[in-house]
Amino acid sequence: MTETPPPTSEMPDAHSWHVSRLIIAWAVAAVIGVLVSVLVAPEHRFSWLVLAIGVSTLVTFGLQLGTAQREGFITRVAFSVAGSVVVIAVIDVIGLLFSR
Repeated sequence: MTETPPPTSEMPDAHSWHVSRLIIAWAVAAVIGVLVSVLVAPEHRFSWLVLAIGVSTLVTFGLQLGTAQREGFITRVAFSVAGSVVVIAVIDVIGLLFSR
């Protein structure tokens, strides 16, 4: 008789997510978002926010490539970039509300 392997879960374990690296990427996005909201004039803000998202994406790639773990790379990068975009968007909306 052959034994069947135990079923694997759909979600990877917490170690493979490298949560600390996700938080670092989101923190970098938050710092850049705050700097753009505070230092850039409203008419130039959109261009700088695009640059902020680009820099956050590069930071995310660097952090995730540093793990040297292939499994779940695309999921981790997508989740991290999406989180960075949301963080920057929320900071920008808050900045727009307070600038009026």
